[in-house]
Amino acid sequence: MSTKVWLSTHARVLDPQDANISVFDRGFLYGDSVYETLRTAGGRVVEIGPHLDRLRRSAEGIAFELPFTDAQITDALHETVAAAANPDSRIRVVVTRGAGPIALDTREVESPVLVIMVSPIVVPTPEEYERGISAVIVGREGSIRPGLKTGNYLGNILALRHAHELGAEDAIMCNERGEVAEGATSNLFMVVDGSVHTPSLATGLLAGITRGVVIELLERRLGIPTCERSINTEELSVADELFLTSSVRGVMPVTTLGGRTVGGGTAGPVTRRVQAIYEEFLDAGGAASPLALRDDDD
Repeated sequence: MSTKVWLSTHARVLDPQDANISVFDRGFLYGDSVYETLRTAGGRVVEIGPHLDRLRRSAEGIAFELPFTDAQITDALHETVAAAANPDSRIRVVVTRGAGPIALDTREVESPVLVIMVSPIVVPTPEEYERGISAVIVGREGSIRPGLKTGNYLGNILALRHAHELGAEDAIMCNERGEVAEGATSNLFMVVDGSVHTPSLATGLLAGITRGVVIELLERRLGIPTCERSINTEELSVADELFLTSSVRGVMPVTTLGGRTVGGGTAGPVTRRVQAIYEEFLDAGGAASPLALRDDDD
């Protein structure tokens, strides 16, 4: 297993020690970049189309016109995955606005830089998925542009640091109105009396790719529609089940919230069903649509 990097400044795959960019790059200086985190399943990249769509939406949100086509990014990504030759990989795609003077003005910035990093994926063990994780509720720690996946990730970093200081493994973030929004690197789902709820996009959360897959799997495969709405912190404290979704961890139960046990203290019945159907989705190599996993009689 290995880690490989593709750089547009070299237009080829490199070993990590040879992958360098300018210290004047605005991604380094100002977080002036956009990115996506993906994974492979069965050697195939999961949901690459939706990830690239969101990459462009994030770029548009910061007035950054990407000069790389989807085909160029996809070709470079597949080349890097093949060079790494891992059973399955974690992938980070980053596009920075490029290098330029040390100034906020973007008019003299040089060519944007595309970086693709591929490394062996590390996912929780079956025992960890069953046990779940602990989380605490925190505020949104200074996030400037919620809903965009940019290099300015300091708010999420501080939220997760706060959670660790409190002895928890993850943070559940709230918006400025006190509504529950998302995890530090994930989206949140809540189960109450067998029904599933998740914060709506209006809270300012990042619309996760795995979030979208899980919502579709819940409805199409399990017959459980997801209610997207405003959720307050008091509701979380009495939820039967909580789980987080992300590209790398998949479906992760939250079994302790603010020091209090959630449900029975392990993955609940709905969460287990979601985990199982999401694993089917991954076993199919991250099919283009969860609908491809429907039973013949569905």
